[in-house]
Amino acid sequence: MNTSVENATTFGSQAEVYAAARPSYPDNLFNWITDQVPGHDLTWDVGTGSGQSAHQLVDRFAYVHATDLDAAQIAQARAHPRITYKAAPADQSGLADASTDAITVATALHWFDHQAFWPEVARVARPGALFFAWAYGGGEAEPDVQAKLFDPIKEVLRPYWSDGNRLSWRGYTKDELKMPFEEVAVPDFACRLAWRPAQIAAFIRSWSAHKKARLDGHAETLEALEAEALATLPDEPTDYVLPLATIAARL
Repeated sequence: MNTSVENATTFGSQAEVYAAARPSYPDNLFNWITDQVPGHDLTWDVGTGSGQSAHQLVDRFAYVHATDLDAAQIAQARAHPRITYKAAPADQSGLADASTDAITVATALHWFDHQAFWPEVARVARPGALFFAWAYGGGEAEPDVQAKLFDPIKEVLRPYWSDGNRLSWRGYTKDELKMPFEEVAVPDFACRLAWRPAQIAAFIRSWSAHKKARLDGHAETLEALEAEALATLPDEPTDYVLPLATIAARL
């Protein structure tokens, strides 16, 4: 979901885990995108990963062009007759000039080379097109899940978060991203999930920092912390909220 070699290695090597564990995004987010644009012919979904957002977009647009640097991620995406998948860097869409009604980026903008990316957005956008990016923020779990599952694992992962992760946690801003377009106000969006602890644990395992920590010798520690938490937490759905950091612009 990125344009960096580091992140291609991180996500590509666990593409199946990522595809299985990452949640879909709320329908009202995609409804908002639909309401913001004059045309609904084509969306470019950048950093599509395994295509979660592309499949929600194709319910609202005639065609979706979905790109990701990582061919392993693309290989996990579900085929759809109106979604075209392409392995490509974020600044090389392969689209025609002024062809796109919306450009979307789901939990990937913080990995991009922004200096190269923004000119490509400007090139492919139709007049009045929307650029919209969002990313998971810090999750809000129920106290028991937070104390037994999240907190011990996050302590191990703390040194392994990248600058890209930290950028998304701070919240996307026009200045930090050097976005050259007119910014549009965005409503608050969040993923509101009812997940069993095992599902939350699978989501944690999909984090880039978790992969880095495992490679750095912490695999047994992380497995033990997860097993201990799952042994003591009830195997039943629990509320888990992922607020989304967002930024949008009018082209």
